[in-house]
Amino acid sequence: MARILLGVMGDAGGHVNRARIIAREMSSHEFLFVGGGRVQDLRSTGYAVEDVPCLGTSYRNNRVDILATVANAARVIVTRRATIKRLADIMRRFDPDLILTDYEYFTPLAARTLGRSCVSIDHQHVLTHCVYEPPRGEWINGLMTTTVVRKLFSNAQQFLITSYFALEPFNPNTTTVIPPIVRRDVTEISPSLAEHVLVYQTSPTFHRLFPVLEQMASRFIVYGFGEMPARKNIVFKAPSRQGFLEDLASCRYVIANGSHNVISESLYLGKPLFSFPIGNAYEQFINAYFLTKLGYGGYSTDPNPSPAVLESFEAKLESFRERIKEKEFFGNDKLVALLEAMRG
Repeated sequence: MARILLGVMGDAGGHVNRARIIAREMSSHEFLFVGGGRVQDLRSTGYAVEDVPCLGTSYRNNRVDILATVANAARVIVTRRATIKRLADIMRRFDPDLILTDYEYFTPLAARTLGRSCVSIDHQHVLTHCVYEPPRGEWINGLMTTTVVRKLFSNAQQFLITSYFALEPFNPNTTTVIPPIVRRDVTEISPSLAEHVLVYQTSPTFHRLFPVLEQMASRFIVYGFGEMPARKNIVFKAPSRQGFLEDLASCRYVIANGSHNVISESLYLGKPLFSFPIGNAYEQFINAYFLTKLGYGGYSTDPNPSPAVLESFEAKLESFRERIKEKEFFGNDKLVALLEAMRG
């Protein structure tokens, strides 16, 4: 049995979900999680967690609130030295055989003070460590985002990138791209084709979407806004992992933001997606962009979309389903094999 320390960005469920998947796939080893925000949820499933400040992202009106995000980062970074020292002490006591970070700021810096290497596991580094041509019209957003990723979150020595779109790394010696990491409960359910459309919103701020959905013939099941009174053809459901999974597995298609985790689970189950990426969230835009580029779905950045956009998308559903069948969207076994080799 090995000891594995895993730093996790706690401001989004996708990072925490991936951390939980890794721990369950490598259940014979002892894990210590480090992070803030939603990382604390891992305690409820029996894992050891050490709390450190979180460089979280704030949202407003379906966009990244840049000022609030910068203000939060400033509050966290001002105590940077003390946090790194405390985390280095935690590492000394735990004495891990392997140090990992899923987009967590402090873990690779603390590892460096001890002369230890750190392995990055996330999707964000596809933006900085892989070859692709940035889409037109997003170069300012892309430059700002990639600069932040390089300056704050690229202090590891090795990078394992999980991605539903396989891009070539700039340096294959330090970077490996593998298919997405998927929860086992997703792999254990059989997909079907009912009449409803699943809507999932990472940030419950895109209220302008609902009048558009009300004008369409489809029935929509919405997660992410909590349980609310139904509106014509729209049903709002309370958070429920099992309920969400059943509705996902049986839907015609998915409407989501640009979360890589939701996109990956949907594609694994053969579901086309239409993405409304959160404004200023460049990674979400790239995720949405490749949905269209690879023929898996579509996207819109229009803050006031029209029903015609979704109706045009619905006309191509069968084509999207056929393209999705051609690819692999399960990288769990590959990731575990790589990590086992790294721990020696």
